[in-house]
Amino acid sequence: MSKMIPLLAAVCGVLGIAGAAPAWAQGKGTCGVSGQALASPTITYDPFSPTGLTQVTIPLILTRFGTGAAKTQTVNFVLTKPVGTPNYQILYNGTSILYTEGNTMGHPTINSQSAGEINYNFGGASQPDQSTPFNLVVTVPANVDLSAGNPIDFDILYVCNGTGGMADVTTPTKLSSAIHINVNVLSALQASYAGPALDFGEVGDKTDTDVTNTPIIRTGYVRVASSGPYSVNVTSQNGYKLTFPGGNPANATQSMSYSATFVGQTRSPSNTTPINQTCTRAGLAGSPPNQGILLPVNVRLLQGGQTRTPAPNYQDILTVTISPLAAGTPGTICS
Repeated sequence: MSKMIPLLAAVCGVLGIAGAAPAWAQGKGTCGVSGQALASPTITYDPFSPTGLTQVTIPLILTRFGTGAAKTQTVNFVLTKPVGTPNYQILYNGTSILYTEGNTMGHPTINSQSAGEINYNFGGASQPDQSTPFNLVVTVPANVDLSAGNPIDFDILYVCNGTGGMADVTTPTKLSSAIHINVNVLSALQASYAGPALDFGEVGDKTDTDVTNTPIIRTGYVRVASSGPYSVNVTSQNGYKLTFPGGNPANATQSMSYSATFVGQTRSPSNTTPINQTCTRAGLAGSPPNQGILLPVNVRLLQGGQTRTPAPNYQDILTVTISPLAAGTPGTICS
């Protein structure tokens, strides 16, 4: 007799959560700027989309420091991202102005007109203290492991000239998280069965004592990739009993008991309540279609087939439902 346990998986729903913008403090005595760039709250990013997020235009407006005649006159700046950050792209007038922190290739430089940085002259003290908008074109590549509920932030690195007695800043100065792209990252999820068939094999010659003394255990895997937390629900069609087509799981001669362990919980005929667990985000590590993590499902035969009705196939169906949850939902690390 061969014993197989087919495994099914279900996926449903997407949710999005957006964050809020930070604030920046102004300095005194030396020139400087503050900046704010916010993406439209309607922008969404699906981490499983093959196209990613392309050609999103976000206006950046700078405000210069100073009062009276002492004000920031000119500013040169670039944008930076932390080491290890995905391959984002930010263009201004068709030229990239985004660099990895610590590797800005000599940018920015006071009053430089070279490509790869932005130069802006606010004008005299009587001119507006806010710049005209810099329209930044942002691209987020496909399959980036962004966390649902978290925005995308970039830093501004600037140097500047002062006027009216305000001192220059010649050492590049950072404005942390000055560019706040409030993208709604969908709490999206993919799940699939990624293991061998859960087949106990021929056990017609095994007694209950045999399988107790020499356990017969099989392991499969459910692959989960998600940008946010998710819920797990597992049920057994026959109450964790194997039976043949047309057989009766309640009949001791027509069924064999087994146990199943998933996300740290074990079920058997003595406890058939559904496995329910809320898990933290699985992430999108790896390359498609093998992103995410593998959750092992272990099954153990509890009874042998020696006294059971002969049949070519005894089986049960485990239904595993994996569903995305709203960002911020507390959960357990499932592995």
